[in-house]
Amino acid sequence: MKNMLFSIRALSSVHCGVGQGSIDIDLPTARHAVSGHPLIPGSSLKGVLKDEFLNGKYRNDQNKGKVRALFGGDPTDRESYASAISVGDANLVALPTRSNFGTFAYLASTYTLQMFKDLCMRVGKKNCPAIPTFRQVDPQNGHYKVALTTGSVLSAPGTKNVYLEELDLNEDDSLKATCDAWADLLSKHFFADEEGQMLFKKRFAIVDDNALNFLTETALPVDPHIAIDDKTGCVKDGMLWYEETMAPETLLAGVISVDRSFDARQAALADDLAQLISEQKSLYCQIGGKATTGKGFVVMHVEA
Repeated sequence: MKNMLFSIRALSSVHCGVGQGSIDIDLPTARHAVSGHPLIPGSSLKGVLKDEFLNGKYRNDQNKGKVRALFGGDPTDRESYASAISVGDANLVALPTRSNFGTFAYLASTYTLQMFKDLCMRVGKKNCPAIPTFRQVDPQNGHYKVALTTGSVLSAPGTKNVYLEELDLNEDDSLKATCDAWADLLSKHFFADEEGQMLFKKRFAIVDDNALNFLTETALPVDPHIAIDDKTGCVKDGMLWYEETMAPETLLAGVISVDRSFDARQAALADDLAQLISEQKSLYCQIGGKATTGKGFVVMHVEA
C-alpha cells in the first residue's frame, strides 16, 4: 500500500454539512469527533476526485482503465470490484483568523502541528520541526502567548501585542526560530508560488491549543439565509436559517492510501495507481455543498 500526503487550501467558503443542527446554527459544518475542529470528510473528497479524474483529464485517455480501477466499479454498469484508494479526512492545520494588523493570520496550534507531523510520519517524511511548548498564561494579565515568524506583520508596531478576533495575545520571542521552521515547511506544502509562500510566512502564527479551540468554536463564519415567497415578495414563514462554513484560506491536510488494483481486467500495482494522483501538481475542484453560490472551491496538492 502506498501512502501519500495531501494538502488543501480553501479558495472560497467551504460547507461540508452534517445535517441539521440542534442549537443556534441550523446547518453546522463537519467537525472532528474529538478535537471539535472543522474538517473535510474523506467521503466528501473521494467522490469529487473520482469525478474530476473520470470526467476531466482522463476522460478519453489511455489510462482511464487504471482510473476506474483506482476509484472502483460503477454500480450502474454492474461492475463489482472494490476501489484501490482510501481517502482520509482533511484535518485542520491552520485557521485564517482576522487580525488588527496584517489583515489576517494563518493560525496553527501545538495540536494541529502534531497532527500534521503524524501525517508526515505516516508517509515517511521525518523532517518536521519540533512542536513548540508554550509557557503558562501569565496570571497578572491572563494573556495567551503566540509565536510569530521573523518579519511577521501581525504584531502592533513597536510592541509584542497581537490582536486576533477577540483575543489579546503576547509574543513569545523564544519560539521565533521554531515558528520560522514550521512556516518554511508548511508554505511549501500549501503554496506553489514564491509570492504565496512569502505572504504565508509573514502571517503564520502558532498559539496554545486552548486559544485555537476557542476560535474554532466562535470565529467560523455563520451566514444567514432566507427564502422569498414568489407571490408576496416576502420571506416565507419559517424560512430563515443559519449556515456555518470554513473561511477562505483555511488550510487542511490528510493522507490518501492506494492499494493494488482489484479489477481483474486491469492489473496494476499500488505505485502505478498512486502515480495517477501524485502527478497532478495542483488540482482545482469544488467540495461540499452550495456550489451554485460559489462555495467549496479549493486547490489540492498530493505528494508521493
